Amino acid sequence: MSYAASYALYNYYLVDKAKGADDYKNLRLIRAFEKGLDPTSSEAGFILTHIHMVAHTGGLIDGAMTMLAAIEKVLASGMNTESVDQSKTGLRKILSAMVVIENNMERMWANSLPKDYMSYRTFIYGITSQSMFPNGVVYEGQYGDKPQFFRGESGANDSIIPLLDYLCEIPMPRNPLTDILVEFREYRPKPHRQLLKHIREKSSEVGVRDFLTNSGDLGLTILYLRVLDHVRSFRWRHWMFAREYILKYTRHPTATGGSPIITWLPNQLGAVMELMEAVVRSSGLWPILEEGVWTGGGSVAASVSEKDFKLIKDIMENVTVQKEKLKKEVAKYCSDRDSGY
Repeated sequence: MSYAASYALYNYYLVDKAKGADDYKNLRLIRAFEKGLDPTSSEAGFILTHIHMVAHTGGLIDGAMTMLAAIEKVLASGMNTESVDQSKTGLRKILSAMVVIENNMERMWANSLPKDYMSYRTFIYGITSQSMFPNGVVYEGQYGDKPQFFRGESGANDSIIPLLDYLCEIPMPRNPLTDILVEFREYRPKPHRQLLKHIREKSSEVGVRDFLTNSGDLGLTILYLRVLDHVRSFRWRHWMFAREYILKYTRHPTATGGSPIITWLPNQLGAVMELMEAVVRSSGLWPILEEGVWTGGGSVAASVSEKDFKLIKDIMENVTVQKEKLKKEVAKYCSDRDSGY
């Protein structure tokens, strides 16, 4: 069962079509397992919250395309005010969309209670890496009657964060956890895969990360860091969901998608925080932040407003705190359960 085709993105209808999908109360499920057809149930809340988040992703695509087009212009005709402004417009569109998406994501706590998750989680497991299907599943008359190993329904199959991963060129560590991330690509609808492939290839071709980090315009770098910070906060909240909805209620070591329940999310979360630190150090922002207070002096510092200085200072201080907190939490859970990579 896939995240898109059967349990989330193709699994809702609108009570009033005129109101659209922006209104959470206007969403209803078509299929459910336990009590999901009751829109006030935790199962309905779990799925509908995902749908409500995706309803606002148009701004991400618009912003990504706007920014990529602007950087292409720079490559073709050199740095100019128009292209820089267009790049900033694209980044701001992404930021506006992510604010709404994360606000909707935060509603998960009220829409779907942690204590109820286990009642329907049982039904959304896959076959891959699950102890209940050690030898896979044979679909009689299909696949040559050979055992199949499909991954289960997972919000990790969504395209929101992968789009930003590719656009921002967030490097992932080479390990088995990242291999799972790559494998999830095949579980997305074909149009999603095509778009993400285009974003990944175009971002690499034009050098998004290098441009936003080293263009010499710290305003671009600050907007880039703010987008990266949304990737961090999204993944941090996802980690909190895993901790509060799953780790506190079961010792089963595998997530519904077949990934290790403790270490998989921190793998990606750690990667984005490391990139944020690298961007600050290589862009010219580090000497400004290192002073600890905004002085407004100097040719470099003068291009950073006091408001932006405080914003980036708070963002990076939070990264330092969360890196250490995440490390301790992962070590604790791995120790308690005698598990690791």
